[in-house]
This record gives sequence, C-alpha cells and structure tokens, in this order.
Amino acid sequence: MNEQLYGDALHELAPLFAIDALEPDERAAFEEHLAGCTRCQAEVADFAEVTAHLAAGAAQEPPAELRASVLGAIHGTRPRSVPQAEEDPGSPAAQVAPPVPLHTRRLRPLLLAAAAAALLLPAAGLAGWALGMQSEQRQQEEAADQQQQRQDRLLAAPDLSVQRLDVDGQPATLLFSEEQDSALFVAEGLPDPGPDREYQLWLLEDGTPVPDVHFAGGEIQVWLTGEVSQAGTVALTVEPTGGSTTPTFPLLAAADI
Repeated sequence: MNEQLYGDALHELAPLFAIDALEPDERAAFEEHLAGCTRCQAEVADFAEVTAHLAAGAAQEPPAELRASVLGAIHGTRPRSVPQAEEDPGSPAAQVAPPVPLHTRRLRPLLLAAAAAALLLPAAGLAGWALGMQSEQRQQEEAADQQQQRQDRLLAAPDLSVQRLDVDGQPATLLFSEEQDSALFVAEGLPDPGPDREYQLWLLEDGTPVPDVHFAGGEIQVWLTGEVSQAGTVALTVEPTGGSTTPTFPLLAAADI
C-alpha cells in the first residue's frame, strides 16, 4: 500500500532516514520499502557510516533549532494539499483526508542531501575541532617528553658542570656538558629587560662572541643552540628585541665552561 501511495519518491528519502529526520508516516513507508530495495539499503548504509564516524569524533549533537529550521525549509517546498473547501462535504474523502502522495511533493534528492549535510556539518566541525585539539595535545606531550629526556641526559652526563650566575641580583644557573655538546640556562625570575629589549646569550670562541638564543625576562629555561663544546665562556647581555650580531656592553653575567 505504501509503495502505491508514495511511489518512486521513496528512493529520495535515504539521506533523511539515515539521520532520523523523517515524519512518522514517511518513516513507516520508507522502512517497508527499504526491506526490499537494495539501492536504498546501500545508500542508508553509506549515510549511516558517515554519521557514525562524525558522532564518534564529536560528543555533541547538532542543535535542535538547526534541525527544525532545515526540516521546516524542506517541508516549505512541498505543495499544499487541495483546500478542504473544494471537497464535497459529503464525500468520504472530505471525512478522512488521505496523506498527500509523496511523489506530488517533488522532494529532490539534492535538497535532501543538502539537508542531511546541514544537519551533519556541526558534528563534522566539532569532530574536526576535537581531532585538531587531540593532535595539538599529542604534539605538546611529545615535545614535553623530549624536553624531559634531554634534561635527564644532561643531568646524568659524567662531565656535567653547574655554574651559578647573578643577573641583576637574581640567581641563574648554567648546566653544561662538553661530552654531550649541550648547555641549559635556567632562571626563576629574571628582571624585565625593558621596552623593546631582550636578554641574549653569547658563546665566546677564542675571544670572538658568537650570538646565541635571546629571550624575555621571567622564568627561563632555554637550551643554547650553538657549538658549546667549542666555546670557553658563556656571556649574557641585554639587546634590542630580536637579538644582535655583536654584544652590547656591559656584560650582565659570564661563566667559564
């Protein structure tokens, strides 16, 4: 009976069936049709797979008002049924009005697919956001692990050297291993170097200053980037923001390594 009532338009309902957006009479008709239609079974399976994937990536569902607005737009495209005034009041049709055949509503597959996509887009956005957050968190965790492993290797170096420095009355520490060609500068609270100014470390190789890392004040933990095993001294100055190629005197601190 439903096949005769709705006709070929039942094929068009697969997208909305997959996202549970059909009206009760449409759903009943489509479920009856679906049992014997391999084409619709395949389409529903495809849409269900996409929906499940998006739901797994985002815990939140699309807002109810979006679903209502999309369904309202779809239903607004359907021609209204024949006005009751045109029926014969005494006819059986006037007493029990049958549902409007779906094939007369001309619900186009593209419109249905667009509606399904509109309902799924918020979940897709949330899924992308969640995946991005997870990826960023993994990268941060990996970077923290690598940092910790590098520190552990330096602290375990048999030739580890620990140099205490004084930077404008604030303590700082330089950890150095020639064997590992690695040095770490640590300070808990360096004073603000001033507007448009930064601290900069220098490696003195045979008396020639080689620029290294530069950084702001506050809590500091930075690795020197140059060949520290070739240097005899590490010095600290204050330079313009972005660093300098030659040091600005006076030196704030220096340590032989």
